[in-house]
Amino acid sequence: MSASHDLPFGEVQLSRRRVLLSGVVIVAAGLVTSALPRFAFADSSKNFIPFMQLSRLLVNHQLDDAVGQRMLALLELEQPTLMENLNHLLAIAKANNAQIVEDFFPAIPQGVLQDLAHKIIFGWYTGCLEPKRSAKAFAYEQALTWHTTLDAITIPSYGISGPNNWQRANTPVLPVPQF
Repeated sequence: MSASHDLPFGEVQLSRRRVLLSGVVIVAAGLVTSALPRFAFADSSKNFIPFMQLSRLLVNHQLDDAVGQRMLALLELEQPTLMENLNHLLAIAKANNAQIVEDFFPAIPQGVLQDLAHKIIFGWYTGCLEPKRSAKAFAYEQALTWHTTLDAITIPSYGISGPNNWQRANTPVLPVPQF
C-alpha cells in the first residue's frame, strides 16, 4: 500500500459519492419493504377486489385491506361458490346504482346470497364469521364493533386506550356525578 491511502487508526474517510450512494440504497430499501405487503395482498386472491368492493358497499366504514384478506381466506375455505355469489351480489348492486347498502340490500333474494351478505357484515363488525365458540377470529382490535364505541363508552374491564391495555388504570365508575 502506498502512504497516500493509509489513514490513522480510527479515522474514516468517505467521499460524497459513497455517502450519496449509501443514502439512495437505504431509501430504496425502505420503499421496497414498505410496499411488499401491498403487493402481496393484490396478487394473493383473484376474489379480493370484488370482495372489497362488495364489503365497502355493505359496510359504510373505513375497511382495512389486511382484515379483508383474512376474512376472504376463511370465506373461500367454507364456500366453494364464493366468487359466483360475490359477482351476483355486485351485479345486483350495479343494477340498483348502489352507493350504500340501503340502495340494494332489499333487492337481494332470500337464501344463499342474503346469508353471504349478512355474514360479510357480521364479519366486519365482530372479527369472526359466526357466533360460535369454535369460530376462527380474523380480527380483534380492528373489528368495527370496538371502533364504533371507541369515543363513547368505557367498559369498566377495558382501558380507554384499547383492548389488551390492562396496565392503565380505569376511571372509577362510582360515584356517579349528579347534574
